[in-house]
Amino acid sequence: MELTEVIHARTSVRKYKVSPSLGDDIIQKLVDLGMRAPSPKNRQPWQVIHVTGVEKEHFVNLGFQVLDQYKERKEHFGSLEISLKAMNTASDLLFVFNPYDHLPDYTCVWEKSDLQAIGAFVEHILLGAKAIGLGTLWMNDVYFMQSESKAFLNTSHDVQAIIAIGVPDEAMYPRPRKSIDEVLMKR
Repeated sequence: MELTEVIHARTSVRKYKVSPSLGDDIIQKLVDLGMRAPSPKNRQPWQVIHVTGVEKEHFVNLGFQVLDQYKERKEHFGSLEISLKAMNTASDLLFVFNPYDHLPDYTCVWEKSDLQAIGAFVEHILLGAKAIGLGTLWMNDVYFMQSESKAFLNTSHDVQAIIAIGVPDEAMYPRPRKSIDEVLMKR
């Protein structure tokens, strides 16, 4: 597939075929593609923890426990339930975090630019996965279970995103997009 075809064909996948981990080689290739993303001052504010198998199951079970607590308290939990179901069927999860978020000048200087760079990093991984026939889901619902995620990963850094990756088990269709006139303005 050419790049423009990959971009047009990429969709979010929420159901995956039961399969073992994609393997370290594929995950390394996808993360390497992510590492080609631009970042301010070539800062490269990203690190990834790859989770699969029993560890993935443990995290998903933890997530469902947190979800139950939100439901009991009748609090908003976004699309956490949908994300957890997707994570449950995906073969691999990538937890993306910024290893620089503890620096003293982080919030006043780097927070927004690092987040933009992390977004580009994630998008490179999503496109790379699509190009080889894999499905992905970029999830931010980790914000509803940030403290549990940090404890699970044994890190002090906030998890910025989780990427579920696997072999798709659903018909993928492009979601509607705004018209170009709604997005592009000329002055």
